[in-house]
Amino acid sequence: MKKILILVLCVGMSGTAVSQVWQPVSSAIGFSVKMLGVTVDGSFKGLTATLKFNPEAPTTGSIAASVDAVTIETENTLRNRHLREKEDFFEVAKYPKISLKSTKIEKGTNGYIGYFDMTIKAITKNVKVPFTFSETNNKATFSGTFKINRNDWAIGGNTFGMSDDVTIRLTVNAISK
Repeated sequence: MKKILILVLCVGMSGTAVSQVWQPVSSAIGFSVKMLGVTVDGSFKGLTATLKFNPEAPTTGSIAASVDAVTIETENTLRNRHLREKEDFFEVAKYPKISLKSTKIEKGTNGYIGYFDMTIKAITKNVKVPFTFSETNNKATFSGTFKINRNDWAIGGNTFGMSDDVTIRLTVNAISK
């Protein structure tokens, strides 16, 4: 009995951190791109995510998320239809989801850094996402901003006047499971 108690105490004190599981309750996914020098803003909805994160041990965490590409919204009906349907853009009937899956999460100087495989139109590329995490009373907010080159995912083709850089903003509010 004494040996079992010592074993339990040693395992319990080994410092093995476990990530908290967070359930998303709301999200804001936005993007900005310049078109002929004018900033065009848009958003996506339909976030589904699995969030496992411990701010004291970020390397034990994992994040996987996706949005419905058909939900793209730029407050311009004609542009929205063009972005959804055209081969040079999202082709949402063929590629309904945009997804991120973490490969590594680490502590950064001003929060955390997530390294993700991002998939758009069946093209997967690595992205680095600096993010913050705040928690109060079992409620948390994950928030980050990063840039991508749209050409890496074959988005926009040779559209005249469109910047290659797209800024993406993510905010996910979650509760502990």
